[in-house]
Amino acid sequence: MAYAKRSEGIAKARTNNNNRNGANAKTSAKTNGTSATTKSKVANASPQEEALALLKELRNLIFKEYGVKLQLRDSRVSTKIGHAAREKLGLDIAAQVKKKGGNKKFDWQKWNTKLFTKLFGQPDALKYAPEVVAIFMSMLYDTISTDPEQAIADLVEFNRASLERRNSFQEQEEEELDDLDDELDEDLDEDEDDIEDELDEDLLPSHSKITYNNEQGVLL
Repeated sequence: MAYAKRSEGIAKARTNNNNRNGANAKTSAKTNGTSATTKSKVANASPQEEALALLKELRNLIFKEYGVKLQLRDSRVSTKIGHAAREKLGLDIAAQVKKKGGNKKFDWQKWNTKLFTKLFGQPDALKYAPEVVAIFMSMLYDTISTDPEQAIADLVEFNRASLERRNSFQEQEEEELDDLDDELDEDLDEDEDDIEDELDEDLLPSHSKITYNNEQGVLL
């Protein structure tokens, strides 16, 4: 009887161990399955999807660190379109006003901050899509293509060339200022040399006060 009970206890212990091993195996399989699924998703992601995820992480990181949002491509293009349209229209209107003559003068400040913004909004926050502004500009200027995509490219190129001209002009002004500073420094150095020479001459005895005894050749 005692032997039978002991055998029954051993059998139960073996059964419990088998149940625990089975549960652990299921948990391990589940974990491995989840990991494999994650890896599979990453492996199956397209380059576009991976780049988009990376972009999202970068923008979130920069915003948390510096409190600024990096502009996306479409936003950057829209800003360039806005600046190009404002400048090209302003140049055209200014030329027409000057040609007409009279007391009315073109005011760039008013055009940039009031008139343009009233119709189009700020260059970096246009009221219209870039395609709309590009098509509108192509209706005025033959240098802007009537094809919407090419019109956008034309305005982006206009903005690039304009920025390059402004930077070149600024560099030229800085060089001219540096040259002017050098000239002023040279003039100051010459003036200081002249003043020092004059002071040295003042310290010397005047020749008009020096006389000699002709007979003895001594200074009187």
